[in-house]
This record gives sequence, C-alpha cells and structure tokens, in this order.
Amino acid sequence: MRVIKKTIEQTTEHYNLISEYETKFELQNDVEKGLSSIFLISQNIPLKSVSDFFSGENFSMIECFEELEASYHLIKYGFYKQSMISLRTSLEIGLLSIYWSILGKESVEFKQWLSSKFDTPYKSKEFWEKIKSNENIKLFDEEFSLIEEIKEFGLSDFVHTKGIWYSNFGEFQRKLKGQDKFENYQEWLTNFKDIVRILEVLHLLRFPTLNIRFSTDYLLSKFGTFDSIPQFGSGFGNEMDNLSTFIPKNQLTLIHDIANSDEEVIEIKKWINELPELTKEEIRNKIIDNQKRNIQSCGFESWSSNLEIYDSRINSNMIQNLRKWAISKNFMTIENIIKTHKKSRG
Repeated sequence: MRVIKKTIEQTTEHYNLISEYETKFELQNDVEKGLSSIFLISQNIPLKSVSDFFSGENFSMIECFEELEASYHLIKYGFYKQSMISLRTSLEIGLLSIYWSILGKESVEFKQWLSSKFDTPYKSKEFWEKIKSNENIKLFDEEFSLIEEIKEFGLSDFVHTKGIWYSNFGEFQRKLKGQDKFENYQEWLTNFKDIVRILEVLHLLRFPTLNIRFSTDYLLSKFGTFDSIPQFGSGFGNEMDNLSTFIPKNQLTLIHDIANSDEEVIEIKKWINELPELTKEEIRNKIIDNQKRNIQSCGFESWSSNLEIYDSRINSNMIQNLRKWAISKNFMTIENIIKTHKKSRG
C-alpha cells in the first residue's frame, strides 16, 4: 500500500483556507497586480522591426510569468518548498531577460540558448558586469545597491535543500516552531513582491520607453482603435501603471528622471503629442473598418456573441450596419466565409 501524505482533499482544503485569508486581508489584489506587471513587460519589450516578433527576445519574461503563476498556485495548495523554488526560478529567468537584451538577440550565445543548445549562463562576476554595463542600471545600482540585494536573495536555499528548514520533510518542524500555513503564505507574498519589484526596476531602466504613460482614452483619440496603436514599448495606456506597483517612491523618481532624459522617450512623446486628434466620425469609421476585418475572420454570428473582447465602444447602430454588411458579403458564419472564398478562387 502506497503512503499518500498530501491528499487531494487536504490540498483543496488548504487552497480554500488561503483563499479566505486573501479575501479577509485583501491580498489577492497584490498578487494580480504583480502577475499583470510581469506579463505586461513580456508583451511590451520594444520591437524595432517585424522580425523582432519572432526573435524570442521576450521568451525569458514569458517564462518568468509562467513560473510566478505556478508558484502562486503551489503556495495556495500547500506546496511551500516548491512554491519558493518557482519564485527563485522566476527571478533567475527574469534576470536573463536583461542579460540577453544587453548581449543582443543576434548573438550566437542567445540563439543557441533559446534553442536549448547552450547552458544557461552562471551568475558569475562576468554576468553581473554585463548587467551593470547598462548605464541606467549602473546609475541606479550606485544609489540603491540593487545588484547586492539580488545576490543576497536567499531562496536558493530551497533549491538546494539546505537542511530541514528548507525541505518538504521540514513541514512538521516548521509547525512545531509555530510557522503555520498563513505565515508560509505571507513569507511567499513578501518574496513575490520583492521579485516583481526587482524585475520591474531592471526593465524600466533597461527599456526607458516602458516608462511612457499615455491614458488609454488619449491614445484612442489619436489612433482610433486598439489595433492601430503602434508597438512603441509602452502598452495600451492605463494598464501600464501596474509596472510600478511595488517600487518605492524615491526609487521610482530616479527611474523617471532617467527615462525622461532618454532621447527615444523624448522623441516618442513629442511624436504622439503632435498627432492630431481624430474626429468622432473618423474614430467611428476606424472602429467599423476594424470590426469588418474581425468579422471576416470568424463570421458575424460568432463576432456578435463575443463583442466584449473586441471594443466596448461598439453600439447598436454599428452592430446593425455591420450585420447588413455581413449579409451582403455572405459573412454571417465561418462556413459561409469558407464557401465564399472557395467560389472566389473558382
């Protein structure tokens, strides 16, 4: 008979208790903001050309997000050690995002690492020298000793199982010591927030355009639709405020001062501010044209049942006009669209 120490019932009960604890002390919002921040960074690393979409430059931050999310689920289900290991892994892979961006996505080392033919670089003296070769990071580090803070991060003890206190076996001993599931969660949350903060700081320094803030409404007044907003390293507006959730005010002030003196940031701000604002009619036409393309990809019926994912500004008059257009083009269903395309090809 196999011994099972953690049953499904036990882990489910643990998850529910932590969820209640999060609700009682309003902690889930911090987790969601942290996860959103890392995800947004992964999606907004500045791209200079179409080929950059396929370069894998944002892979490190995508994987960092995956590890952070996995860590969150692990701590809620009661897997304390594993959650800390995933936290440490998220920090390591997040640091690689900075390292590879400085070394260059065209470098042989990066391309071979991305294709799993090259070992992950060891955090050696040379590694940190490469990180600090970025003038913005160097300037910030001189003021706030960020690199030393990263080096002293203690979660590697869980990775290497430094005795009982950092083991799965040590769960019973931690309980005897008085460390319950809620203290475990609080320790996890503290480390989670620190890791998100460190990665936010490094990426805001490495990519100054991530600091540009235009409201979503302002960007839409200039470009009309979300799809029309160019990828200039600053997201879609209000959502990007997540990127500084856990950064202290004095550190954020220095980051903004550095970014505001960056030539590319100055140029982008000037370009967008000088763009004329679109009229209501121009914006309406852009929305309609954009939704016609969406309808052509899935059919009117599917499109109309998922309006919330497209654009909240779509009104009943637009829907009626788009329905008439879809009927005239035989675009009501995806089956209709396929048949229409087959006929057009003869």
